[in-house]
Amino acid sequence: MKRILYSITLVLLAVVANAAPFTAGDLAVLQVGDGTAALGNSSTALFIKEFSTAGSLVQTITIPTAGGTQIACSGSASSEGALTLSADRSVLTFAGYAASPGVAGIASTAAATYSRAVGVLSASGTFSRVATGSSAFDGNNVRSAVSDGQNYWLAGTASATGNSGIWCSTGGGTPVQVSAGNYRSANIVNGNLAVSTSSGSPGVYGFPGLPTSTATSSLLFAVTGGTPSPYDFALSPDGTFAYVADDRSGKTYGGIERWNLSAGVWTMAYNLASGITANDGMRQIAVDFSGANPVIYGTTAEASANRLVEVTDAGAGSAFTVLATADANTVYRGVDFTPSQVPEPSALVLLGLGSLLLVSRRASAMRP
Repeated sequence: MKRILYSITLVLLAVVANAAPFTAGDLAVLQVGDGTAALGNSSTALFIKEFSTAGSLVQTITIPTAGGTQIACSGSASSEGALTLSADRSVLTFAGYAASPGVAGIASTAAATYSRAVGVLSASGTFSRVATGSSAFDGNNVRSAVSDGQNYWLAGTASATGNSGIWCSTGGGTPVQVSAGNYRSANIVNGNLAVSTSSGSPGVYGFPGLPTSTATSSLLFAVTGGTPSPYDFALSPDGTFAYVADDRSGKTYGGIERWNLSAGVWTMAYNLASGITANDGMRQIAVDFSGANPVIYGTTAEASANRLVEVTDAGAGSAFTVLATADANTVYRGVDFTPSQVPEPSALVLLGLGSLLLVSRRASAMRP
């Protein structure tokens, strides 16, 4: 009996001491590169940096580079590496290639050789890799992934073989194509899948609900003015205004655009760019809508050694504060809030009971 109890203790420790849990309400940032070499088009190691909202580094999680769960992004493909909190706030997701670091021209490789995949991090900091084994984004970039907590949607660029657009992985299984196209960031907005694009008519497009098979999108709002380059976006809970990250140089549009909805028409109200260096736009954002004035966190668009910044939107002219700067030969890509759901204590008890039964059966089988 003592051996059985000891075995149960080991199982429970393996569950609760798996990795440092995330602190709810912190920021998670996907970092590409370990700083040892300049970023290029090869597959590159990934890290998740957890920061407090004041910019203090809490922990760094190394994403596997081998062992069957490896996943990487291109070091130089600036459109890759979006990081997204799931709709149920239980996991963080990002898209990449099922490859170890060092594969030259990773974005142009065949999906049959290096499958496009989704990296998943739970609230406990546990990593898994899902949605492999399809022809999705064959020979071209996979850029972002979003989840409702059970299923996964991947977004990416147009492919010469037609395997582009939006793909859905039901329960983490083999993805199937939902829509062709050339997309950047994917989000779930009020229960509907939404994506950004700079191709064709630039803007944010939405699908009805969360499609798991072929579906058609419609324009939610166009991003206009100059040559639009929209990336990540966030809509307010009431749907009356939105923020769009734009990586254009200069401060007329580059930065974070505020769009307002009035009488069914979306209009750009102003651009937030004060306090970031001229010619540095933005690509990824996370927005806290809980206060009187939304607080926006974002990553700037330099090719390396870029910045994690914060701005409280009190109107045009609101200034950014730099929270952290990436090391040389690394770059911050996606940013979002940390997952907050963790297993209930009852779940751990049930797991322990299940382990007890398993150990008991093994002990019985070993008796003469």
